[in-house]
Amino acid sequence: MSALLGLVERISPYAILVAISVLIILRTLLRYLFGPLSKIPGPFAAKFSSLWIVYQCRLARRSMSVLRQHEKYGPFVRIAPNHISISDRSALETIYGHHSGFLKGPFYEDMCLVEPVLFNTRDPRVHQRKRKYLSPAFSAKNLNDYEPHMSAQIGKLMTCIHRHTQADGGVQIDFNEYFNYLAFDVIGDYAFGKSFGFLEKEEDHLNLINTIDARGEVLNALGHLPGRPRPLMKYFYLDSFWPKGLQATSDLASIGKDAYYQRRDQQDSRKDLLSFLFNAKDPDTGAPLSETEIIAESISFIVGGSDTTSSTMTNVVDIVSRFPEIQKQLELELDRVFPGPMPMGWVADFQTVNQLPILNAVVRETMRFKPTSSTGLERVTPEGGKIIAGMFIPEGTLVSVPTLNIHHDKSAFRNPDRFDISRWMNGDSSNRLESFYPFSLGPRACIGRNFAWMEMLKTLGTLFKLFSIERATTLDTEVREGFFVKNSECKVKITRRVLSRGS
Repeated sequence: MSALLGLVERISPYAILVAISVLIILRTLLRYLFGPLSKIPGPFAAKFSSLWIVYQCRLARRSMSVLRQHEKYGPFVRIAPNHISISDRSALETIYGHHSGFLKGPFYEDMCLVEPVLFNTRDPRVHQRKRKYLSPAFSAKNLNDYEPHMSAQIGKLMTCIHRHTQADGGVQIDFNEYFNYLAFDVIGDYAFGKSFGFLEKEEDHLNLINTIDARGEVLNALGHLPGRPRPLMKYFYLDSFWPKGLQATSDLASIGKDAYYQRRDQQDSRKDLLSFLFNAKDPDTGAPLSETEIIAESISFIVGGSDTTSSTMTNVVDIVSRFPEIQKQLELELDRVFPGPMPMGWVADFQTVNQLPILNAVVRETMRFKPTSSTGLERVTPEGGKIIAGMFIPEGTLVSVPTLNIHHDKSAFRNPDRFDISRWMNGDSSNRLESFYPFSLGPRACIGRNFAWMEMLKTLGTLFKLFSIERATTLDTEVREGFFVKNSECKVKITRRVLSRGS
């Protein structure tokens, strides 16, 4: 015994520390190499670290990278040590459907600006409580009441475009910018009772667009890092992507709070999102909502109510401007329901454009072909594990179903890499809706989807009735992916289709 004690005393403390570290590393390697997920294929680096998926996000190409891995390995791909991407439409209802038991994963924790909101709270009870008092703001009646205000903002956009078409020598307009102006002004007007004034000034005087883009990209990468390193990334000055993106998060909070306080101090204001929140009662206690909660929710709608809408409309213009035959079909359909020349200031009504099969097919096919939310939405496998698409996945495993993959599934969409609006105009098009989920599905589906749909159809219906467009380049459109996929530009040549009355 004394000899053993003497041996221990002669061993360096550093040697003991090294030995313990080696044992921990070996235990981790054995777990990742021979654990329950070890047989699921994927990039070799993803077996040991989340750095592979973080790197793809850092390069703003996550969805395409994951798609390529599925093309290589099949429907199940290990994209991080404890994260399985599942490219199988049967997994949609299992993971995202009502009463599935799959909760949002830790990816969403750093998306909180003030406190967790409807979009990013991981607690289903908190989510249900918030949805109860927010749902009335997006009811059919309230959207119908808001339509004239939305039309006013769309009219401003058309006036801007018309003014540019009067310039000598023709004109090019970057719809990536102008649809952002519109989407932010619409959601500002709806949420705070006053637009941000981007269309009036024809510029982003708050730098809000760049702020949200930078924030979206950094949070998309940050969400895949383990919890402990996340707070340190704002000091990682070797790569300005991290500190700049996280500074953008603070900037967005400041912009949102300023808009909130301006609205709060107004003596008289029409019905808007904040009026609903000011009058809402906590479903559990009956008490008014706290100011902190109201601020947090109103800021979240600046992002949620702008990015997907502007990006989808930009994608429509990008695609249609490259297909004259589709644009002609749109024009004929719009001329049929809106005959004759229309004066500047005219805006299509939603009731009419919502019934147009070609316009609806163009928007749906665009959202399928180039989904703005292309990534897989992270969920946690519940206690006891679950069988997903025929495979048992242990409890606590992170899982996701990438939207881009499902929207390009050959079993659901014939020739999925071809833009084809006819797939939504045939008698069996309703069957394809089972594989079409641009606004997600289940209890966490986008609460503002009807608002977004109305804005897109009204804007695009008005645009293609009044103007003809032609893409200014034949090159492929460059995109960057944060939480959403966004075009870098969308410059088009634009002309008036008809003269306005009295001009």
